[in-house]
Amino acid sequence: MARPHHSHLSLLLLLLRLLLLLPAATATSYSSLCHSPAAAKDAPVPIHSRGAPRLALPWVSTGHFSRGADLHFAPGRRSSYTRAFSFSPRDRSARATADPAVVHLSATLTLEGTRLNRRYGDQPHSVSFDLDGYYSTATPTAELCMVGSGSYAREDGFGVVLLSDVVLRLHVPRPSNLTRPFVTGSLGGADFNPISLVAYAEDDYEYGNAASCPPPPGARQVLGAGFSCGRLRALLGRSYSLEHMPNGHAASGFPLRLRHGSMYINQMRCAAADGAVRAYMVFYTHQPGAFASNYTARRWRRGHAFVVGDEALVADGFWDSSRSRLCLRACRVASSSQSSADLDVRECGIGVSFWFPAAWSIQDRSVVAGMIWNLSGDSDGNTAAVISVSRTGSYMDDLSSIKYNYTRVEEAKKHYYNSMPALSKERKGRFPSNYSYRDFEFEFILKKQGLTGYASPVTIGSALVEGGRLIADAAFEAEEVNRQRLLNVSYSLQYQAAYVNSSANSAQLVSISAEGVYDTKTGSLCMVACQVINASSDCEVLVTVQFAPVDYVSRERAVGTISSLRKQGDPLFFEALDFVGDGMYVQPLDKSISRMDMESIMVVVSMVLSCVFTALQLRHVKKHPEALPATSITMLVVLAIGYVIPLVLNLEDMYRDSRKLYFLKLTSGGSLELNEFMLRVSTMLAFLLQLRLLQLALSSRSADQAASSSKHEDSSSSSSDSERSTLWICLPLYALGAVVVWIVHMSDGGHHAFSAPPGPALVDDLAAYAGLILDGFLLPQVVWNAFSGSKAARALSPWFYAGGSVIRAAPHVYDVLRKQSYVPSRRPSYVYASHRDDLFGVGWDVAIPCGAASLAALLFLQQRRGGAFLCCSKSRQPGEYEMVSTVSS
Repeated sequence: MARPHHSHLSLLLLLLRLLLLLPAATATSYSSLCHSPAAAKDAPVPIHSRGAPRLALPWVSTGHFSRGADLHFAPGRRSSYTRAFSFSPRDRSARATADPAVVHLSATLTLEGTRLNRRYGDQPHSVSFDLDGYYSTATPTAELCMVGSGSYAREDGFGVVLLSDVVLRLHVPRPSNLTRPFVTGSLGGADFNPISLVAYAEDDYEYGNAASCPPPPGARQVLGAGFSCGRLRALLGRSYSLEHMPNGHAASGFPLRLRHGSMYINQMRCAAADGAVRAYMVFYTHQPGAFASNYTARRWRRGHAFVVGDEALVADGFWDSSRSRLCLRACRVASSSQSSADLDVRECGIGVSFWFPAAWSIQDRSVVAGMIWNLSGDSDGNTAAVISVSRTGSYMDDLSSIKYNYTRVEEAKKHYYNSMPALSKERKGRFPSNYSYRDFEFEFILKKQGLTGYASPVTIGSALVEGGRLIADAAFEAEEVNRQRLLNVSYSLQYQAAYVNSSANSAQLVSISAEGVYDTKTGSLCMVACQVINASSDCEVLVTVQFAPVDYVSRERAVGTISSLRKQGDPLFFEALDFVGDGMYVQPLDKSISRMDMESIMVVVSMVLSCVFTALQLRHVKKHPEALPATSITMLVVLAIGYVIPLVLNLEDMYRDSRKLYFLKLTSGGSLELNEFMLRVSTMLAFLLQLRLLQLALSSRSADQAASSSKHEDSSSSSSDSERSTLWICLPLYALGAVVVWIVHMSDGGHHAFSAPPGPALVDDLAAYAGLILDGFLLPQVVWNAFSGSKAARALSPWFYAGGSVIRAAPHVYDVLRKQSYVPSRRPSYVYASHRDDLFGVGWDVAIPCGAASLAALLFLQQRRGGAFLCCSKSRQPGEYEMVSTVSS
């Protein structure tokens, strides 16, 4: 019997020996792979426990890595901007050591990129590493060394591949500055070759002295703007086009070594306290086709992924609030080896400036403008080696202060009357007018080439088009709405064109800025334009468009031509490009107008029915005085607020500023304004009736409380307790829902407030959530009945609760039918069942009507069988006693 006991004892000793050897094996592994910083003994107290000093840990939210082919990351130029890595220390695992400058920590490193799949092409690919090591801040450049293992999924999806003996080394500047802006490092392992890492340092930055910037060239007007870190980051963090002035200047005179075609502000950090800004700008000789979409940032994180281009600049400086511009001092960055991650800061002495132009024209419609120059240039202000920077496109900010200067309208008129008499001939039919500005935008196809394009108005008269709105001042309303025949317009066109002298089967995007006149009697558009192809600007271009009448049955919404005004032997001459435009016109437009008219009538009918049902409830409480004390005050308040919300949201339309007018497309003879007026009147009437019902309920509750106190009864106390219990349940529930809506809104659209098309604003999301609360307006009454435990009391009229539930459920039923019969356009306009009034979707359209019907059915049963009929035991009313029998002995 002793042998089994001896065997168990031997096994126990073996396990104990293995446990004792495990830390030693780990230490041996770290010491063999990491020579600096040296491993140190852990302190007994975690570094982030209460009373312990807090040390800033290295953190990289986004960086770039090169190589990694043996980890199946796709090679090639595309990989330079589809690769990213992140380094995240586990904050609670960090521990102090015997060396005050060394901290022991664990972290996760993730490599993200694409893997070339023979069947599906580029597919997302990631490798994760679990690491443990030490971080030392004893030197100006902090050192990190960690060891561990990694894994990634197999290409076929079955199983994972394990990576052993992985070592990570990072060098972190403390503090980082203009000449030391990067976190660099390497990652190696027994199963793959070393990988180079680089990232833009995120914290602990030392700014240099403020730079001096010359004024904008050509005495440009600058839009006054206050400093806002978030706004500046959103407006500047985009792609820019570059122009070297003049083109014939020697390349050595420019701040950069290469003639780049585009620039991208990839990383930006700012300090709101003093207006300090630092940035990392990437330059490309030929902008990659997918670079504009920011593939890596869009796929993996909300921020911008760190990318590496042909050349780069690192810059820091300050926002000049007196001149409303950003003034930076920069240094050139280039690769020090064939690896794209081996970046080296080269010569400094480069100036960078950005500002927001206050006036647009055909040659300059820059949302953001700037310049890059050598600070060591001529003392007389010679700008021969200046690189001009500009960004056009969506602005999504306040356009009211920007003015447009027409400079070539008279030239366009001459071409319209003299060269093209067929265009100026008056035609039958109704054409797009200055009201219906959305009819001016269209997609088109080049007839011969088969390539696509898009045309959209920039200005109509003195009004600027911003997204889905037309912004103008009082002069536009007084003069240009009177349907004069010739209307000044400006356009932005983009189309795809084949590369010149290139055998590649690809196309380049050509942008055209045009301005001219539109004839409202003929539907003809004649504009003089400027276009840029292969870095050459050509302002001798003519664009003509003939719109089809809005009531004309044709698939071709517009027919036009892009032609050159130069002679055929000119190097910039090109053959005429004929195109046809397509869009929502004729029958789809008529259907949309009819649908909007019908929906506006449905909205008015719904609000009128709400007034009728509230009036019937007032009649009900007049006939049954006992109904008012049994009515939930919370429910009445929710309904009253529900009528206030649409009135508040329409205040901007009712009391608009005379300097800003937002014109809606009106093509239905003004019926939309009449229905809107009736809607406001009926909403106000419903609100007043609801206030009357609330006032009667409060008065009845007060009178009932006074009568009960004089008779020393507790019925009023029971009603008050039930109301408090209802508030304790409903208010936290409503608040929790609002917090969830806010979190979802910030996670989905918080970083896209300046992108096009814009997502819904927070007030729209909260208004939709308020609609969800109104869908369950019977919830407070049901909860009140359950807590009161009252006997059957018909507090609400069936017309009130059943009719109100039908009104709230009807939009969701209509939304289901609308999706089956109506194909929405790019910007659908919904009047009834609008996404600003409630939550709509496949799930919501089923859940909300079912929920409203369930609450109505439950209330019906409560008013027939008592408030607590669903409880396991009957609630006993205060003051009631149970009769029991006694047996005398």
